Amino acid sequence: MDKQELLKKLNFLNDKNKVAAKLYFHYNDGKGDILLEAPTNNDAVDKKIASIYVDSVQLKFNEDRTFHLSDITQVEEFDTVATYYYYKDKYPADLSFLFKEEKGKFSFKKHPYENIKGYLIDLTYGNDSILLYKYRHNFDIRISPTMLTLLRVDNELTSPSHESIIINEKFDYAIVDKYLVAMSLSTLERKLKFDERVNQQSKAVIQSIKDFERQIVEDYTKLEEYLMQNFNFAKKLKSIDFDGLLWKTPIADIKKQIDSRPKLNKYLKFNKKGDKFQITSKQAAKIFFKLCNDKVMESILSGNIHLVDEVESIDEE
Repeated sequence: MDKQELLKKLNFLNDKNKVAAKLYFHYNDGKGDILLEAPTNNDAVDKKIASIYVDSVQLKFNEDRTFHLSDITQVEEFDTVATYYYYKDKYPADLSFLFKEEKGKFSFKKHPYENIKGYLIDLTYGNDSILLYKYRHNFDIRISPTMLTLLRVDNELTSPSHESIIINEKFDYAIVDKYLVAMSLSTLERKLKFDERVNQQSKAVIQSIKDFERQIVEDYTKLEEYLMQNFNFAKKLKSIDFDGLLWKTPIADIKKQIDSRPKLNKYLKFNKKGDKFQITSKQAAKIFFKLCNDKVMESILSGNIHLVDEVESIDEE
């Protein structure tokens, strides 16, 4: 799915006044995830829900706004800027319940409030629809212009007063046909054990170093540990360019430059033969990965020991 295909699927939202909305609670009492229709029983509330979320979707997926859609199963390197990642068919296990047909009715008397885990907003016009899912975040009773405030009255929801459910216009996922689109990469990372994918990528990077014909590392343990323990660094790490300076420069020349500089030789060590790096700490692992960047290696070989964007110094973590 590309941008134009998505926009075409959302054309029905242009008839804003004809879009109907339903609110569902994502409910889990320990027996499994299920969607329960919220007891709004109030046309004014439904219309307010529709108005707020139609505006939100159209703002997020604006034809004049630059954004990309990428199939997450085919992505090797992640771009968090103006990119939405989608699943088709192979959904994360934690969200597969969103595609079940089975739904029930929520009752405040039967369903404890604390078991609400999130919300699903169904926007429909004719045969077209989009589902918006958002996790349940912190609640309060403050009313602000950007929030839809739903008041519990007996077993119904109306708007607004003291004992309220407050839902802002944001959403974490959009479901269009069989596509599950994530609004935020960080949400995927935090909620869906996204680290497993990054860990797989990290293992592939380490394996490529092991398999390269020129062996310049004696022990890979600390390199592996660093990537496993530093998620934000690992997710940005690209595949190794073995045509880079680190791999083409004689190891003796690299060792000479490193040994002559206290801030470098404090962390980067070599084996007894002096022909391989001996990575013994997380700081050494971090520096080694940065040496894979040609700009960094140029700075090292020329006498400048700043490692990132020509301003980041080597400091112990």
